[in-house]
Amino acid sequence: MTTKADKFVKTYKTLSQIPALVGGYIRSNGIVNTNWTQRNLEKGKNTEFTRDFFTNNCEKVAESLPFEVSNELISRISKSEKYRAVLKDFDNKQFLEVWQGHNLKRSVDLNTLDVHGSVYADGELSSFEWSPDETKLLYVAEKKRPKSEPFYKRKGNIGAGDGNGDEPKPKGEEHLFIQDWGEQLVGKKSSIIAQYDVENDTVEILKGVPEDVFVAQPKYSPDGSHIVGVAYQVEPRKLGLIYCSNRPSTIFRLDFNGNFVGLPLKDVAVKSPIFSTNGEFVLWLQRKSGGPHACCMQLVKANAPLNENTCGTVVVDIVGSEKQIEGGKQFYGLYNTGFIRRPWASQNRLIVNTNQKYTLNSYVIDINSGSITQLESGADSMRVVDVSDDTVLAVKRNFLKPDEVILGKLPQPGNESGINWSNLTTSEIVPSLRNSRIDYIDLKAPTGEMRDFNAIYIGPKSGDNKSVPLLVCPHGGPHSAYANFLYLEETMYLTHGFAMLLVNFRGSLGSGQKSVEYLPGKIGVSDVEDCIQATDAALGRYPWLNPDKLALTGGSHGGFLVAHLSGQYPDKFKSVVSRNPVIDVASMSISSDIPDWTYAEAGKEYSQKGEVDEGLFAFLRKVSPILHAHKVKAPTLLQIGSKDLRVPSHQGIEFYYRLKANGVKTRLNLYEDNHPLGSVPNEFDNIINSMLWIEEHLNIDI
Repeated sequence: MTTKADKFVKTYKTLSQIPALVGGYIRSNGIVNTNWTQRNLEKGKNTEFTRDFFTNNCEKVAESLPFEVSNELISRISKSEKYRAVLKDFDNKQFLEVWQGHNLKRSVDLNTLDVHGSVYADGELSSFEWSPDETKLLYVAEKKRPKSEPFYKRKGNIGAGDGNGDEPKPKGEEHLFIQDWGEQLVGKKSSIIAQYDVENDTVEILKGVPEDVFVAQPKYSPDGSHIVGVAYQVEPRKLGLIYCSNRPSTIFRLDFNGNFVGLPLKDVAVKSPIFSTNGEFVLWLQRKSGGPHACCMQLVKANAPLNENTCGTVVVDIVGSEKQIEGGKQFYGLYNTGFIRRPWASQNRLIVNTNQKYTLNSYVIDINSGSITQLESGADSMRVVDVSDDTVLAVKRNFLKPDEVILGKLPQPGNESGINWSNLTTSEIVPSLRNSRIDYIDLKAPTGEMRDFNAIYIGPKSGDNKSVPLLVCPHGGPHSAYANFLYLEETMYLTHGFAMLLVNFRGSLGSGQKSVEYLPGKIGVSDVEDCIQATDAALGRYPWLNPDKLALTGGSHGGFLVAHLSGQYPDKFKSVVSRNPVIDVASMSISSDIPDWTYAEAGKEYSQKGEVDEGLFAFLRKVSPILHAHKVKAPTLLQIGSKDLRVPSHQGIEFYYRLKANGVKTRLNLYEDNHPLGSVPNEFDNIINSMLWIEEHLNIDI
C-alpha cells in the first residue's frame, strides 16, 4: 500500500533531478561553459556538473554531455584561455591545480605547504584571480597561527633546546578565543592574501596588511601593479557577515612592496570593488554601516589608482521609492551586494542583477552618464552570468519551469533593451504545474507613511468553490524578498494541490529604501498586518481558496512571523511549520552571531558600551512571538538546527516547551545543521515531514 509519505518522497525524487544554473563562461572560440547544481539524494549532497554549448553568432550548434565537477571549489580560466586554475577538495584536503592545453601543469597540496590555513571559497570573502600576465594566482586564506604549548609540558632529556630547531612556542594560549565571522563562515578568523607563482611553484603571503583589519575580495589592477579589496573593521568585535551588507568596512589598495592604503570612508559598509576594463576607475557598492542588515546600495566610482584622499562619486544613488529609467521603466534601486566576475560590456557599460519587487532583473548602467536600461525578460526573473565582447550569457527563471539559458549580443548604447536572445536550453512547465498560474499582487496598507507592498500567488488557475488549501509564506530576513524562481519546496506543495501566497511585506528588498526603513521599530506589527491583508486579499480574489484550510510556513524572520500569526490570529490558521524561528528577540540579543539585528529591528543603534538598557530589553520582549504563545491553537511543527548560530536552537526549543505547556499539539525535529537546514538529507526530511504535518492537521487528502 502506498502511503502519503511514499507519494511525497516520489515527488521529491522527481523534482530534485531538476538542476539549477550557478554560473557560466563565454569562451572566445564560441564555446559556452555552464555550471549547474543538482540534489543527489543517494550521495546526500549536491552534485555539481558542467555542460558546454558550441555556438555560432549566438546560435547553438551543438552541446556536450554533462560531466561532474563536485570536488571543484573554484575554477578560473585565464584571460588568454591558455590556463585553467582549479581549487579542489579531496577528503578535506585542498589542492590547487593549473591546467595548460591538454595536460596538468601544476598540482599543489596546499595542506603540506603549511604556509596558511584553508583557502576561502565562499561568496563573501574569497578571491581566485589570475594576474594580468597569467603568471600568478591571487587568493585569500586563513592566517596560519603559531602552535601553543601548555604552561607545563614534560620534555625528554635531549640536551639544550628541544632538538628540532623550531622557534620557541608561546605558552598558555591553546584556549585563546579568536572570534570568527559566524553563521556559515565558522573558522574564518584572520585572513591573508596569497599569490601562487605558477612558474616557480611557490606561494607568497603579501605583506603590509594591518593587524586590525580583515581583508577580503582582492582583485588585481589591469596593469598588475597592485590590488584592491575590502577591509573590514574587526574591533570591538566581528558580527555575523553572511546575509549582512552593513558591516563597517572600507576599500583598500595594496602594492607588492607592502604599501597599504585604506580609503577614508566614514560610517559606511562596502562590497565588491572592481576595476573598469581599462583600469581608469574602481567601482564598488556602498551603504551606511549599521542599521538593517540588507538595504538599497549606492554604486560608487573613483579614479584609479586610489589614494588616501579618495572617497569616490556616486553613479547610482539610493532610491527612496522609485525612479524612471530609460524606456520609461520604473526602477527601485540596487540591492545586489556583488557583481558577476566579468560584468563589463563595451563603452564603460556595467551589467548588474538586482531584486525589483517580485522579480530579479538585469540592468545596463553607463558609468559615465549614470543612465540605467533594463534588459527585457517579460514577467520572468533574469540573471546575467557572464559578459564577453558584448556577448551576454543569462538565465531566465520562473516559478513553474526549470532554468532556461540564453545568449545574446548587446546592441549599441541606448538600444540595449532590444537585445535579441537565443536559447541554449529550452524548458517546459513542470508537468505537475501545468494547471498553475503566477500572479503578482500589488497591495496598499490602510495606514502608515509607507503603504505599498506586494505578494505573489502561485496555485491553480481555477477550481471549485473553497476547494483549495492555501499555504501562507512570509520570507525571512526580514530585509529580503521573494522573486520568480523555481523553488523545490514550493513546487512540492503545488504538485500536491496547494496554492501558495508568498508575502513581500513592508521592509522587503526591491521596493525602495523607504520600504526597508519602514519596518524597524514595527516588527511583529506591520509585517504581521501585511501578511493578514495579503491573505484576505487572496481569499477575496480567488474563490477556489478555502478560508478554513489555511496553513503557515516560514523560516528565520518568516518563522518569527508565522509564530506571531498563529498567536495573534489563533482561529484563522489551522496548521503551522516554523523553521529556526526567532521567538524571543530579547534573549536572541545576547546569543545570536548578529545581536545587532535585534537592536536594528527595534529601531535602535547597537552598542555594548555603557549601562544595559533595561527598557530596550522590555521592548524586544514585547515584539516577540513568545508574548502570544499562550494563545496559539494550531498544531505546530518546529524544524530546528542544532548548529544554527544566527537563530540559536534555544529559541525554537523554548517555544516548543511553551506550546506543550499550553496544550498545543507540537513536534520538534532537531537537525545537526546550521540556519538554512540546507544539507540534502536534512532538506529532504524537513520537506516531507512538513507536508505530512500540514496535510494531517488541515484534514485534507493531498
